[in-house]
Amino acid sequence: MTNSGDSVESEEKPALGRDLRLLELIVDNIDDLIAVIDSQGKRVWNNAAYARVLGYTVESLIGSNSLIEVHPDDLPKVQLALRDSMQTGSGRRIEYRLRHRAGHYVYLESQGWVLPASENRKQLLVVISRDISQRKDLEARQASLYEQQSRQAKAMAAIVHSVDFQRSDVEHGSEIVLYFLCKTLQAEWAELWRLGNVEEEGQFFCLRSFQPDEVDRRRTSEASLESPGLPALLRGNRVIALPDDFADTGDLEAGKALLFGGGARPTQDQINAKLVPGGARGLLAAVWLCGKPAGFLLIATNNSSREWSIYERNFCAALADLVSMLLEGRQRLDTLQALQLSQKMISAQLADASSYVRSQLPVNLCDSVQTDWRYLPSSALGGDALDFFWLNEDHLVIFLLDVVGHGVGSALLATSILHLLRQRALKDGDPLDPVSVLVALNRSFQMDEHGDKVFSIWYGVFDRISGTIRFAAAGHPPAVLVSRNKDGEPEVTWLRGKGLWIGAAARETYEGGSAIVAQDAELFVFSDGLYELSTPAGPMIGLEGFGRILVDLYRSGTVDLEKVLSEASRIHGLDQFEDDASILKVRFG
Repeated sequence: MTNSGDSVESEEKPALGRDLRLLELIVDNIDDLIAVIDSQGKRVWNNAAYARVLGYTVESLIGSNSLIEVHPDDLPKVQLALRDSMQTGSGRRIEYRLRHRAGHYVYLESQGWVLPASENRKQLLVVISRDISQRKDLEARQASLYEQQSRQAKAMAAIVHSVDFQRSDVEHGSEIVLYFLCKTLQAEWAELWRLGNVEEEGQFFCLRSFQPDEVDRRRTSEASLESPGLPALLRGNRVIALPDDFADTGDLEAGKALLFGGGARPTQDQINAKLVPGGARGLLAAVWLCGKPAGFLLIATNNSSREWSIYERNFCAALADLVSMLLEGRQRLDTLQALQLSQKMISAQLADASSYVRSQLPVNLCDSVQTDWRYLPSSALGGDALDFFWLNEDHLVIFLLDVVGHGVGSALLATSILHLLRQRALKDGDPLDPVSVLVALNRSFQMDEHGDKVFSIWYGVFDRISGTIRFAAAGHPPAVLVSRNKDGEPEVTWLRGKGLWIGAAARETYEGGSAIVAQDAELFVFSDGLYELSTPAGPMIGLEGFGRILVDLYRSGTVDLEKVLSEASRIHGLDQFEDDASILKVRFG
């Protein structure tokens, strides 16, 4: 008699065997590394991916200690994860390095799952790992690039804020430039070469030479290089890598004539030997003066395999621009002293700067949304700035900012912030989220990094579809939104934000809000220079008093900003405002 149970069991065994072989085939052909280890890290089983990723055969790994190949720096972390997983019964996810059979290390990301002990099996840990070496390499390159750019930014700031640079001291200021050039780009020496006569474009002299090591092998000021065509080459190439870019130019007959001129001339090898001798490699960046190449910065290294990245080239060019500023500053000071026209020239320059700042302010909108603005600096240059632009078809950005103080520093900072927001270049700030913008601004413009300057700002985003405006403010007076109620009377909404000036505190919380914008409503954003005004009677006009001016004018129709300024001046008793004064009107059709 046949046992039916035995028959079923015998039929299932081949099927089970096929399933296990299929599973083994799948496991051995996936990219993930799969291993089963015990509590001591001993491998009980692993798939074939170990051979492809780490170079070891499956057979050689069975029974081996998985901790042996772990990088020594990562071993404590791996041991801790193994111990915790076995003790708690819950696997861990970690990143670590494992040695390849060839000797180098591979970065792995591993996740463990604990298999509880049973009657026939002790407690085990299943570990599935993935090769993340490429990702780690990319992260390392990004970190290196960030560190490089950070060093360059700090070097630029240190140069610009140095006393010697501020005084246009060419001798000591250029020494600072060469020092940071060597330090930041990790080069052996740097030099500043200057044309003997800018007009004649003939012979170059080594003006300054710097070498960071203790052995003084600086080139003397008597060192010279004659190349009549080199200024023309500098005019067309801001940065030249020596000897590579130089040699490429020299391969062309026209380039040779341009570079070296006619008649008896030095060869390319002679010029390279003069600037980067003995197989050294260098970068040459043009220094300009009066719209013409007046010399060049040279940085060099004895590392014959050194390749200059685009960021290093740009940094060298930027420092050459700083030297240009030094030379121009020195020339300007000398001219001022010689002609005794310092006040006139400074006034002219301030006027140009003021004109430039004004030219950066926006053109009014004349469609369904209409704008008008007035900008009245208390001196030639003020710290106010304002802008409005359609971020997309449905969202209009509106802001007005006020940098503390007056003059060049405040104007430059205000203009820089204006361009940063206009070009949507603010890191981590969502231009549609006013609070996010203020937080990002505060992170980027701390006062100790920007000449102890802080600024207030009101920032809003009008949503054309929903008919609402979101806003936030940092130390800035509230905006005024005026509309008409059903009886035609003005209805005022003060759009107040909460938070300190940008840059005043490293971490600050900002609060904003939103409001419904009725048809034909008018929004007024302004600086405190319009209401912090004394009056003949004594007290200031004040925020509430200025608000009444706007409401009274709105009651008779649309508000004319000239009438606003005229009324404020009348109450003030003077035509000139005491502080920078700016106002922006937005009419919603």
